Amino acid sequence: MVAVLPEYREHFIRLVESQLEDRVQFAAGDRHLVSTVTSAESYTVPILRLKNKALLGRRLLWQQGALTRSRRFSVVVTDLNPRSLSAWAILLSRRPFKGKKTLVWGHILPRKGAEARTVPLRRLMRRLADGVISYTWTDGDIVRREDPGMPVWVAANGLYPISWIDPLGHDRETERTNFVYVGRLVEEKKPLLLVEGFARFVREFSDSRTRLVIVGDGPEMAGLRERVSALGIDERVEFRGHVSDFSELKEIYSTALASVSPGYVGLSLTQTLGFGVPMIVADDEPHAPEVELLTAETGVYFNANDPESLAGTMRAMVEDSQLWASRRKDLIGLVQRTYSADAMAEGFVEAIRTAWDGRRGSHHGNY
Repeated sequence: MVAVLPEYREHFIRLVESQLEDRVQFAAGDRHLVSTVTSAESYTVPILRLKNKALLGRRLLWQQGALTRSRRFSVVVTDLNPRSLSAWAILLSRRPFKGKKTLVWGHILPRKGAEARTVPLRRLMRRLADGVISYTWTDGDIVRREDPGMPVWVAANGLYPISWIDPLGHDRETERTNFVYVGRLVEEKKPLLLVEGFARFVREFSDSRTRLVIVGDGPEMAGLRERVSALGIDERVEFRGHVSDFSELKEIYSTALASVSPGYVGLSLTQTLGFGVPMIVADDEPHAPEVELLTAETGVYFNANDPESLAGTMRAMVEDSQLWASRRKDLIGLVQRTYSADAMAEGFVEAIRTAWDGRRGSHHGNY
């Protein structure tokens, strides 16, 4: 029972359901506390729809029906999110019952890092649970270090099945001249910084073939279009809107020298590397733990909030394009091994089955 199940969870959900069949039930609300994060309108697998209620100016979340419905299941997975009051209620209400297992699933640290005020609350949630499902390998190590006896599994935050993340599909290399941004167009992602940096790149370094392709939608869209026009780079910037179709995304990434994360980075890093494209990332942002994938072999950092630094890093990417092309299959293989939907489902299913087998004094019920 989680706050939302966005559309990018489709492959993961299908893989889990195919292994656990009618013994698993997914449940989620419609909209997260971050209002631009929503559940998909439909899935191929039935989803139990809960009603999310935001409280205190969208600081806290209550899922109506979550607590009542959780009582019928022997194993429940809930959000590792201290802002979710229903997650706290599920953890506390199930703790006295020996035959009931509760796992928490999510990021071990918030994006503000180990010094954030909510870190002790996240640690308490973990210790109230019977096990932890981590989104990243680094996060899993944190739990093992802080709580050596706590069961922990890694369900790395993957998007696509292994069969879709195909290095062989990149044998015939197309000309790559574009920079790509894929994500929500919200202030904290800093798409305006990207436009400013690209404008400087165009003025100082670029030939006429290089374009910026912006994939996504959100409240910053209108302002971005206005700024692009004011900078006189309309013909060099393409707005594609929200795109979720894999084939269309593959076509977009097939033209990319690199993708860019001007603000904090998360799932977009796993996506871009899965298409064999390196990423340019701001160096001082509250990144999600998926940033563990960014190394000297998979991308480069630029100075955060500095459009000149971003422009110079774009130029370096152009100059080193052959080097990055030679690494393309390695990037894809890395995601296949560690951040595919298959790898994510494997860790998740193992956690549920282990919790199921470890119940004490109970011989009935579903996950």
